This record gives sequence, structure tokens and C-alpha cells, in this order.
Amino acid sequence: MEIALAALKDTGYEVVDHFYTSSSLDTPNLNWKARLMKLPRKLLFALHQDLAVRILGGYSLMVLAK
Repeated sequence: MEIALAALKDTGYEVVDHFYTSSSLDTPNLNWKARLMKLPRKLLFALHQDLAVRILGGYSLMVLAK
């Protein structure tokens, strides 16, 4: 996440806000691997968002920049 935000700042954008989207958790047709990881992702994300994204993945970064 830090690299993506730094790249935006280096190219002249001002980051107004950012957050993670849980696209892999909200998709109804999940394969068995995604279904298996759904609960651990939710639990770890509730405890520490950045750590969950780095370790387990399954999230995208949404950035509002101007």
C-alpha cells in the first residue's frame, strides 16, 4: 500500500483518502480456496487491516486522489 500511495504522490497527485475493498469476500461464486480463506481474512482484517492484506491478500486498494 505504501508503495502505491508514494507512487501517486511522486507523480503529482494528492491522496485525499484510501481504503481496502473486499471484492474477494463479496463475490457469490467463490471457489473452494476462496471459501476456505473467507473467515481468516475477515478475522485478521478486523484486528489489523494492513497485516491481513499483506499476509492473506484478497483485498484491493481504492484511492481517492486529485
